[in-house]
Amino acid sequence: MSEKVIFADFANNDLVEFKYNVDPWDSTLSSIEMVSHDRSGMFKSFKFEGVSNLEIEKGFSGYLGGTAIIDISGRQWAHAQIEVHNYEFGSGISFLAMSFSVSEVSEAYT
Repeated sequence: MSEKVIFADFANNDLVEFKYNVDPWDSTLSSIEMVSHDRSGMFKSFKFEGVSNLEIEKGFSGYLGGTAIIDISGRQWAHAQIEVHNYEFGSGISFLAMSFSVSEVSEAYT
């Protein structure tokens, strides 16, 4: 069974904002909000709900090339439907989530 890539258009993108909202009593309420900026000047905002297993590798510079958002619902895990993972050599970021949304933000993101 192959898992579906939901979003992998992170080539030439840098992470410019990262917020990890942790609920220590109920991990299903934990979330990540992140904003990426590409070399053409566009910003994208991502919101992940029900976040778990966050790993930021030592040396992660914020470059998101090689990062993908994968639909892992076929694994039938109760705690995760989405996996964010860096598939290229080098330091990256990875975590699991129940859901996510993405929106494009204007060139004047603040």
